[in-house]
Amino acid sequence: MESALEHVRFAGHGGELIDGWFAAPHAAAGERAPALVLAPEVFGVDAHQRDVALRFASEGFATLAVEVWSREGLPGPRPTPREPSPKWTPEQVRAAVYALPDRRVLGDLEGGLAWLAARADVDARKLAAVGFCMGGNHVYQLGCHSRRVAACVDFYGRIVYAELNAAKPMQPIEYALNLSVPLLAFFGDKDSTIPPEHVAAFRERLEQACKNVEIVTYPEAGHGFFNDTRPTYRRAESEDAWRRTLAFLREQLELDND
Repeated sequence: MESALEHVRFAGHGGELIDGWFAAPHAAAGERAPALVLAPEVFGVDAHQRDVALRFASEGFATLAVEVWSREGLPGPRPTPREPSPKWTPEQVRAAVYALPDRRVLGDLEGGLAWLAARADVDARKLAAVGFCMGGNHVYQLGCHSRRVAACVDFYGRIVYAELNAAKPMQPIEYALNLSVPLLAFFGDKDSTIPPEHVAAFRERLEQACKNVEIVTYPEAGHGFFNDTRPTYRRAESEDAWRRTLAFLREQLELDND
């Protein structure tokens, strides 16, 4: 039997109610499942992100995909039945990313963790976060700020912003010393938005601080290689990253020892 998605509302940053999509794993009565918040790409919780949430649920993780655009609505092209993954221009992506306050997103993700922890079917000691693109950056930042999350997986989140503003007041790489949980991060060497020198600097910063981190790079992959609805998709790299992600989460949340 496959899991189903449920639209939910929960308290995000500042106590504001925001939207999410929840997928519960199939478990025996009385069992408490590990759980994770899913931080989306700039495109929001679209059909692809909902599919990823279902994939995690099928692997035993209660999953909450957080809609970070709940307040203002999606700032770019809206999905339609005919075009579930509409093409955004680079200008639309850039404008959306740099208008979204990091602090607000972290509050939304923290609220998602709190919502999961309060559920009777979730083990509040085993909470993780996984993010893609813009969401990967936010999940990494969550690992530097949250005391509730136990492990984080960052799929090609930007580490160095092209510019700083009120919504992006600090470079993500500068938070590295604050990372307090194990981190698994994936990057593609052909990612024009995250050049290899940024990844190398990120790795060096974390290793010098003796952080529990694994950074995986794929020589032939570019940005968004995990998204199978877009031209950037790379099947082999995606399958390898998925395998590594599940193994990492199960190890860090000590699921093999239950």
